[in-house]
This record gives sequence, C-alpha cells and structure tokens, in this order.
Amino acid sequence: MNITYAFGVWKQEPGQPGMDVRIVHEMSEDEFDRHVDAISVYEALIERGAFSLILRNYSNLRAMVDTFANVERYAGEFRQADREVVKGALMAELTNWLAATRLYLENERDFILREFGKTSEEMSDYKTATSSAFDGHEGYRFLYNLRDYTQHCGIPPGRMHVSGTRPDRNVVVALERSRLLMARFNWSSHAKALLETWPEQISLMPLLDDAMEGYASIEEQMLRIIIRRCVVVSPLLLDTLRSGDIGDGNPAVFRISGEGGGDQPIDFSIRAMPSAFALEKVMSASGNADPLDSLRVQESSLPPRMPTSGKRASAVLSSFFVGGGSQAASETVNRILQEDGEIGPLISDLINISTVLTSMLSQIMGASPHALLGKLGDSDAE
Repeated sequence: MNITYAFGVWKQEPGQPGMDVRIVHEMSEDEFDRHVDAISVYEALIERGAFSLILRNYSNLRAMVDTFANVERYAGEFRQADREVVKGALMAELTNWLAATRLYLENERDFILREFGKTSEEMSDYKTATSSAFDGHEGYRFLYNLRDYTQHCGIPPGRMHVSGTRPDRNVVVALERSRLLMARFNWSSHAKALLETWPEQISLMPLLDDAMEGYASIEEQMLRIIIRRCVVVSPLLLDTLRSGDIGDGNPAVFRISGEGGGDQPIDFSIRAMPSAFALEKVMSASGNADPLDSLRVQESSLPPRMPTSGKRASAVLSSFFVGGGSQAASETVNRILQEDGEIGPLISDLINISTVLTSMLSQIMGASPHALLGKLGDSDAE
C-alpha cells in the first residue's frame, strides 16, 4: 500500500460532511514521526486530563459535603436523610478520586520514561516532587496507601454525623479506624503509624485537602518538566508552520494511505498542530527565571471568580423542599441576590450543584448520568 506523509491544512464548515484538505508539502516518515512526538509534548502541556480528573473528583466530594452541611445549617433537616445511601455515594466518589490519583502518577511517570529515560534529571525531579509530597503531607501519605486498600478490600468503611450547634453545624465524613486496622490488609509502616495515633473517627475532608496540596506540588513540577521539553521540540514545529502558506486553515500533519481512483479509497490519519502563536509564547517564557510562572493566566485578566461550593444553591433547594415551596425559595433567591449584588454566582452554584446531584442520584440508582437524564426525560414525556 502506498503511504504518503505530509504537512498541510484542513477546513470544515458548519454542517459540512467531511473536510477540505490542502497539502502544503510532503515529508518523510521519520519527519512525520518527529512531528507527532513534538505535538504530543505540547499536548501534554495543555491537556492535563489525569490531573483534571483528580480535581473533578475532589470538587465533587467537596461540593457534596458542602451541600449537605448547608442544608443542615439552613433547615436542620439533613439528619433526617438516609445516611447509608448518602455515605455510599460519598465513598464511591472517594474511590473514584483514589483511582484517579493512581492514574495520574503512573501517567506522569510513563511520560518522563518515554521522553527522558529512567536515569534522567527529569525522572530525578519527578521522584523528588513525589517524595516531598509524601513526606510533607500526611493526607497524601495515608490516602496513597488507602488507594491500595480499596483495590484489595473494597470501598473504605465510613460514617457520617452532624457536629456543632446551629448556625455552625457541620456534616462530617469519617473513616472508621478500627475496621481499617482489623482488615486483612498489610498497611504500610507510614499509614499504620498514622492510624495508631488517630481517633476512632478519622475526619476525611481535612486529609483530602492536605493530599490535594501534595498533588498540586507534583503537578507544578510536572509542568516545569514538560515546558523544558516543549522548548526543545517547538522549533521543529515552528519551522514547519513557516514553511508554506497556511492561510486560514488549520495546520496538521497527515498520514495518507492509497492513491484514490477506482475502487481504492484514500484513507488518512491527521494530527493537529499547535499555532505558531502558542509555540512562540512557550519559547518566550523559557527566557524567564520561572517559565511556568510567566505562563500562568494572571488573575487580573480573568472574569470575577464565581463561588462553586454550592452554598447558595443548597440554600435555595432546602428552602424549597423544607421551608415552604416556591415562595420560600423565591425569598431565599432575593436575599442571595441582595447580598451578592449580581445573579452570576447563584447561577454558577445552581449549575454546579445540579451536576453533582445528578451524579449522586445516578450512583444511588445504579445508572450513568446520561442514562439517568434519559430516563427522567422519558418520564416527563409520559
């Protein structure tokens, strides 16, 4: 089979079946492979999927607990909930977070092995970052071992209770120390030392908060490592982008099989290239003492941050279900708008909480969020 490698551009208008492709110039297979490798490095810098998964699962847990706590503070009704069902949803989300942390650490380690090798300076930097997170954050240290516990013993045993007095009541999610210690599991010396000094009810959220600080420090080091590599490979991509007329098309490298004509179709694989502007920005940052810091989006250039803890949304929901229906909910909405002076934070809260609650409900019912929404839609139709 005839295979051609090339640099070119593609375009696709809205509603257009397929795409228009224009070849700028051909390249060798070796050049194509080097371009794909370089593109992969840039994608590793901007597509932080594994770390985003850790953040999403952590945010879901935090939003769920904050919502339950606010319902208790606002109406004192959380204690009437079926806590076993709620606890099951929370522990399932915790298990997802633990799995995501393993995925993240293995992904980053494998990236460094591919790009730099086992004995490289970058691997040493990565190991230093993970060791610092392990040594400096007991939440990271314990939950690192709890991840292994879930693989061998199942979902961690936990409890939920309400602490404090109104208006400062709080919903506490806790792990059961005795059940963890008595499980048929070989705890690491680090985790066991912590378990033997902690109280019977081990509050989960402070451990998660502490562990997230550890993972954030690892992510910062990974970004610095990837930026250094991106600086090395960017000139290859920039030279190619400047080698011909791109026009308003989207640059890419192509692997084209077949010659077309007759019954033989043309098949091609495509790998999109980053823009020259993005690559030049990375190259420019490399001249600074801390390239990562210079690439950060400055807070002043961002729109006002919208709170996402769910406190506004849970206040509206609890007033509706507990406080007297739509009139009570309307009064709560008006009070929130008066305090905030704008509607944006409330809308953001409601959207975030609706997503979290859909996820929780789907876990309870044993369905995926998409399937659950489909079932709800069918019920409405009836």
